[in-house]
Amino acid sequence: MAPKRGKTYRTANGKQVDFGALLLAHEKAPALGNMNVNARGDQIDAEGNITKSREDLMREYNELNTMVPQDGEVPEGTNVAQADEDDWQDWTPPVPEKPAEQPAPTHSTGGLAAAIKKAENTEK
Repeated sequence: MAPKRGKTYRTANGKQVDFGALLLAHEKAPALGNMNVNARGDQIDAEGNITKSREDLMREYNELNTMVPQDGEVPEGTNVAQADEDDWQDWTPPVPEKPAEQPAPTHSTGGLAAAIKKAENTEK
């Protein structure tokens, strides 16, 4: 199979680079990082041999992460009430306690004029 030619790009120096051909030419090279994969996405061992293909990895991932909800039995010991044990109709919400009433302030809040008058009376 001949490498698929993609769009060519011109570098700052004026050279032509075809990234599609570059990717196809080096897809078996190990990728940088600690994931142990090659550039294509296949899982590889320390020598570079493919242990799982990209298609197998994607198939496993899609089987585990499905968007279809799975209904099953409720496991034992979860303390979840079953349909015949539902007693929500007998439940009444708790009544909050009333906070203690605060005593009224003993000093007058007459503003600036009252404060000046009070200050004048204490000086005498």
